[in-house]
Amino acid sequence: MDTLPNGPGPDGDGPGHLPGPLVRVDGRWLLGDHRDRAHLEFAPGGIVPHADGRAGEVVPWARFMDLGLHVTTHRWMGSRRTAVLSLGQMAPLGLTGPHLAATVRHPYTYWTGRFSHHRGVQYAPRGLVTLGVLLGVTVDAGEAALLGDRAWMDEAVPAVLPLRREGEARAAVTKLVAGARASRGLHEP
Repeated sequence: MDTLPNGPGPDGDGPGHLPGPLVRVDGRWLLGDHRDRAHLEFAPGGIVPHADGRAGEVVPWARFMDLGLHVTTHRWMGSRRTAVLSLGQMAPLGLTGPHLAATVRHPYTYWTGRFSHHRGVQYAPRGLVTLGVLLGVTVDAGEAALLGDRAWMDEAVPAVLPLRREGEARAAVTKLVAGARASRGLHEP
C-alpha cells in the first residue's frame, strides 16, 4: 500500500498530518479514511461512495457540473458537537461533516458525497485549498473524467498539492488539463 508523499501510511504510520484527505491506496485514489469508514473512490467510471464496507452507486463523471471540497483541518472541528456548542460559527461543517458537494445533471440535482476525516490526522490548510482547486478546476474545464484517470492523478496530485498559493495551483491544474486534452488531439475551447 502507498499513500501521498510525506503523509502517514494507510495504517496510520508516519507523522500525524496529511496535505489533505486524498490518499492513494493500492493504485486507487480515495478521499477520506478508507479503513472501514465512509470514503469516496475516484474510479474510472465516476465517484464511488463507500460506507459500511460496501460500495454504493457510482456517480458518473459526465454528470458533474461543478465540484467543491468541504472539510476542516482537524476532525473535531467538523463534529456535530463542536457545531452545536459554537452555534455553527466555529465549525459550520459540523452539521454536515466532511463532504464533496456538486451539481449534477440528468437529472439536475444537488449531490453530496460524504467521507470520514482520517483518525488522528490534521490536514494542512494549504493542502485543502490546493485539493479543492484540483477538483474544482478540473470539473469546471469539462474534464471531470480526468479525476478517475489514475495515471493523470498520479501526475497531477504531486504537482499541485505541494503548491503554496491558490493562483499557482489554478495555473498548474489548467496546464495539466490542457496537456491531457492535447494528448487526445483536442484544442482548448
